[in-house]
Amino acid sequence: MKTWAANLAQKARFNKMGIVKKMTFGYFIIIFVPVITFGLYYYNQLNSSLMEEYARGKQQLLTQAHASLQMDLLQIESNYGLFQYNTNLVGYLNNDYRSEVEYAYNYLRNIRPIMSYVHSGNSNIGDIIIYKRDSAVFTVPQKIVPMENLDQDLQVQIARLKPGEGGWFTVPHEQEYASLAYYQNMYADQFTKHVGVLAVELNDHMLQKFESTVSNEGRSAVYLLPALQPFDHLAELQEMPDNIRERIINSADGYFHEGNNGMIVNSLTVDKLDLRVTVVSQASEVFHNMQSQRIVLAVSIAGLLLLLSAIYYWLASSVTRRILTLARHMRKVGADNFRILEHGQDQDEIGYLTFSYNRMLQRMDELVNTAQRSELLRKEAAYKVLQAQIKPHFLYNTLETIRMLAEKNEDQEVAEITFSFGQLMRYSLSHEREDTRLKEEIRNVAHYLNIHKTRLGPRLAFDFNVDEQATGLACPRFILQPLVENSVIHGIAPASRGGSITLTVEQDAEQVTITIADNGAGMQEERLEMIRLVLAGRADRDQLETSEGGHGLYNVSERVKAYYGGDTRLHIESAEGEGTVITLYLNKQRVQSDAEIVDRR
Repeated sequence: MKTWAANLAQKARFNKMGIVKKMTFGYFIIIFVPVITFGLYYYNQLNSSLMEEYARGKQQLLTQAHASLQMDLLQIESNYGLFQYNTNLVGYLNNDYRSEVEYAYNYLRNIRPIMSYVHSGNSNIGDIIIYKRDSAVFTVPQKIVPMENLDQDLQVQIARLKPGEGGWFTVPHEQEYASLAYYQNMYADQFTKHVGVLAVELNDHMLQKFESTVSNEGRSAVYLLPALQPFDHLAELQEMPDNIRERIINSADGYFHEGNNGMIVNSLTVDKLDLRVTVVSQASEVFHNMQSQRIVLAVSIAGLLLLLSAIYYWLASSVTRRILTLARHMRKVGADNFRILEHGQDQDEIGYLTFSYNRMLQRMDELVNTAQRSELLRKEAAYKVLQAQIKPHFLYNTLETIRMLAEKNEDQEVAEITFSFGQLMRYSLSHEREDTRLKEEIRNVAHYLNIHKTRLGPRLAFDFNVDEQATGLACPRFILQPLVENSVIHGIAPASRGGSITLTVEQDAEQVTITIADNGAGMQEERLEMIRLVLAGRADRDQLETSEGGHGLYNVSERVKAYYGGDTRLHIESAEGEGTVITLYLNKQRVQSDAEIVDRR
């Protein structure tokens, strides 16, 4: 509790500080302390980070060299199949020949070419020797020799190999570099009879090349140590410091570095050869220019501190000066003083804040000075609303007067069209509700077609097939009239023969289906496909801007989708010269019944 109170008091004291003091405090916290701390830390960690980077790169190099060595070893191992599956060689080792002449002939004709081919095809192979198991088999000096020529311990290890399995072993030769060879047993009679051992010796330069690669051209010491032999008994490690030798003995594959004595050690095990490759590098030889980098680092940190201090001072002074000016101006604002603050063309956040502040003052001044005018405008708007309500009634009364005069003069055709037009206008200009009943929408379409029937005469016929139980459906206003209008204007009117329009209303348990079909001019397939894409939302509606219409279809489609939801949609079929069929599928799940609309009214 006391700590929380102390923190709260400290926060209150900080909030009371002026912005200049806060900026100075921020300089020490944000610039000075972090730069000095980072510089000292980075300076002390320079050796470690560079050694870590070098050790990681060295380990990657060691891994890549190991992968290359593995590929070379696999290429050598793959030659075993050329010998094992050579029937002439297997027959030779199985003592299938009866005279030395046959043996010599078979060797010169069938066996020596294979050895020469394998040897010439891989420069890493030093020699190929086959150790025969049967003493009666003809001996070829240095090529096909008795099994007794193999070291006894090596014979025991080779005997443990399973059929199809080979192994790499050290060849007991006295050479500067370790001499290695690949051994694998050879069989006859479908791997049931052991007839000899294939030995493929490595060239010394292969391991020398590997050592040269990982030693960075001799800058690092490379130790090829037997993986299974205790390290602490190896003479190569005795010259190393005790802590380094101990870590090499106990560590797994990987790398480590010692900052105190500047040594970097990388280790990796070559499983095929049972060798542990250890590379030891001296940091003093690797980073001979470390001292110059330290001097450059110190100068860079000092220069960076000066540069950041100058930049911070420039930014802080520009910010604090404008904020203080804005704060002083705010204190002077009152009911009779809305004078704006003069400022430059600054485009940063403070400039935007000052600009918004001036806009607010201007807006406040406008609101205070124009309150009375706003009230007068409100009253004028109310008057115009009242006037707009009077005009439709005057239009209805005028049409009714014309109809009565036509009936009085016994002009029934004029009376009917005037009546239909009056009903159509009454339905169009009524704004009491945005939705209606389907029966009202159908009645409005009937009045609309009656007017066109008078104009087109026998060229236009129409018929309604309506399920009366579906007419109580709630629907948006004017979803049928635009569709019927398309059929009349773009379907029936252009056709010299005229045509007919059929409106069908059906329903099932889930939806109401409304079909408007005509046998008029129809439309081209390209136009039909473009309308379908617009209705599906895959094309811009501006493409409907032609004399052939189409906006009515789009508006009706969007309105019924928004009103009914679900799988409500508008579908259109048409063929040029045959007519057009427009179908509305209205989802009934969100539909109000006729009784619900009456209740709401």
